[in-house]
Amino acid sequence: MGLTENDIISVIIPVYNEEAHLARCLDSVLSQTYDRLEIITVDDGSTDRSPEILKEYAAKDKRIKIISKENGGASTARNMGIEAASGSYIGFVDADDWAEKGMYEELCRYLSSEGSGYEMARILCRSYSDDGKLIETAKDEDGKTEVLKQEDYFRELVMHEGVFSLCNKLFRSEFLKQYRFMEGHRNEEFELMLRLLKGLSAGVPTIRTVLYNINLPGQTASGGAYMQQYYEDWMFNAFTACRIARDYYPEYWEEGKRLRLVRLLDYMMHMPIEEMKKDNAFYMRMERFLKSEKQEIKKNKYLSRKQKKFLFLLSTSPVGVRKIHKAGRHGKDTEET
Repeated sequence: MGLTENDIISVIIPVYNEEAHLARCLDSVLSQTYDRLEIITVDDGSTDRSPEILKEYAAKDKRIKIISKENGGASTARNMGIEAASGSYIGFVDADDWAEKGMYEELCRYLSSEGSGYEMARILCRSYSDDGKLIETAKDEDGKTEVLKQEDYFRELVMHEGVFSLCNKLFRSEFLKQYRFMEGHRNEEFELMLRLLKGLSAGVPTIRTVLYNINLPGQTASGGAYMQQYYEDWMFNAFTACRIARDYYPEYWEEGKRLRLVRLLDYMMHMPIEEMKKDNAFYMRMERFLKSEKQEIKKNKYLSRKQKKFLFLLSTSPVGVRKIHKAGRHGKDTEET
């Protein structure tokens, strides 16, 4: 196969009120050493200066296209980007993140290699706080490339090893266009990766070089305040992953069950105590499930001692444990480890 002059990468950037970071993001994409780019920016109903910034950049570089829509969330914006993409490859960049100059050249070279059969390639990431301080960087950076087997990539996902964001990845367009993000879903990237797995039979090439930077604002994963929809979607994904492990990767069945229990622990320890009542149907289902999993809690070797302790106590008296824990920690969140 090999690269040709027509191998265009469509880079999809959903934008919602990112005036503080947008210029940095766009500059990082425009300065890529691989310059055959179609940059699809999707303004998701921004109310700040983001639309003006996009227009300024589009006036300077014809590779930038702007799609404007009413606010509907990142999933709808990404789906519109996928539909509009005309390149041979598709990548994603979040508007508050930025890429290193050689990212797409590295990813595209590997995907386009003769007879590779790979549908997706990825690189490593580092993350920063909103004030620019380095939070975390990949520990296995050595510049080498490894190909992870499909089933081992599944294990990495359910064990939360590495990054499941789509932004450090590049896809063959004809492959990705078969899929769409689940709109209205709060954990949509993980959900999509679970569905994509079946098409990754050739494996997942990983270039062990840090070439993508993630900005992490000072918020929780659920967006700040408690939001039950976030946990409902996370539990949906955890149960889905568990079924996939049971049906397709039985060697990782225990890891799948571990994900389900860890997500359940997170939910039980972060929901408001006043929501732990019988008219909360989702809570009642999760409480019944937790009580049915006592044997699994005891024997699962991938749960930490602390996780087992809290899960077992919660399975016995969830409200009582939460009240005691809140009093003991003066209202601070529990650690999940």
